[in-house]
Amino acid sequence: MLRPAVVSRIEAQFLGRRAAVAWLAVASLGLALCVAIGGLRAPPVRVAIRVACTAATCGFVEALADDVWSEQRGPGLPLDVVVSADALDELAAAGLSWQVLVPDVDLAARDEARRLHDPRAQRPADWFGEYRDFDAISAHLRQLAALAPERAQLQAIGGSVEGRPLWALRIGGAPGSTPMLINGTQHAREWIAAMVTTCVADRLVNGYDRDPAIRAFVDHTELWVVPVVNPDGYEYSWGSRRFWRKNRRGGYGVDLNRNFDVAWGGAGSSRERRSDTFHGEHAFSEPETAALRDLVKRAHIALHVDFHAYGQLLLYPWGHTPAPAKDRDRYAAKGDRMASAMFAAHDMPYALMPSIELYPAAGTMSDWVYGEVDALSYTIELRPKGGIGFVLPPEQIRPTCDEGLAAVLALRGASR
Repeated sequence: MLRPAVVSRIEAQFLGRRAAVAWLAVASLGLALCVAIGGLRAPPVRVAIRVACTAATCGFVEALADDVWSEQRGPGLPLDVVVSADALDELAAAGLSWQVLVPDVDLAARDEARRLHDPRAQRPADWFGEYRDFDAISAHLRQLAALAPERAQLQAIGGSVEGRPLWALRIGGAPGSTPMLINGTQHAREWIAAMVTTCVADRLVNGYDRDPAIRAFVDHTELWVVPVVNPDGYEYSWGSRRFWRKNRRGGYGVDLNRNFDVAWGGAGSSRERRSDTFHGEHAFSEPETAALRDLVKRAHIALHVDFHAYGQLLLYPWGHTPAPAKDRDRYAAKGDRMASAMFAAHDMPYALMPSIELYPAAGTMSDWVYGEVDALSYTIELRPKGGIGFVLPPEQIRPTCDEGLAAVLALRGASR
């Protein structure tokens, strides 16, 4: 845990940095005006599409893509990618068909940013009526800790590459409690994961006195909630590149969910720094993943949920090998209860399967938590199933939170 003085120094450093970000925003606006006045050619429109590719054509599609949104990859699976509108002619010439998901992803991001800067977006009566940046989430966690200090304590479990604190809210923790961890936003652009994990913490703190199920959960669980594992990337996605995925190591970034040391460097990760799945120079090279590792071991975590977006999936190990986990039947049984509980919230289906059935992914947190400390670990890909990608409308924050909370309560209940 970082000392209070260190945390204060970390936060102070970023007052100046936020001012620098504001200056850069003004400079960017000036550049855009120069382009418009000078008649320079505007950058091409980027389109998010879903392609039904085959073993022979998936590589071709990914090579044309500016970005790959799909966590589900493989022959016969729909592939969600972002391409320049100019690339559509090449796809057509190759005989491929596609469905347009977002006609202009950069326009969608600008519209979202415009909405977030509208004073009406603040909605003080409903904190979860809109997305919140890292500072707002940090402040809300502090409020929850102050509201119920006997049940909730906020700790900085480490720092990011750029020095931001990694906040963990500890809820419950009575003697004999089952230690559990939920975390979100390993990938910066997955804003709904940050909101859902914060919302779960909020529901557990505020619902303790009026909801018997929540009271029973808190009384018998030591829950650690880390809503923003990747604070640098998250802030960067708010201020610079909405669809940035990795942390901010060296400006190129490391995919934190490929930086754990079970099968590190294997299939589904990349040694190329520019790749969205760059696994880092070595396992736990990043302070963010090292902080999670230390928390899991220190708190003796027995249950774990890693929240991501998107696809409405409930995944369990292994992700790096087709060999079945020794606890496959246990995973399937408990996962089925979780999926049923999530569906009961809003009739929204979440598909349950081993991670490897989607695509190989080595060095993931879920595989490490299970493989290293033998804890039961799930990855949940939240809404949407597709169609609108990462820019999920704010009206869906609360319903998605209902599903996330249902999964957490069901996992704990199925394990008692």
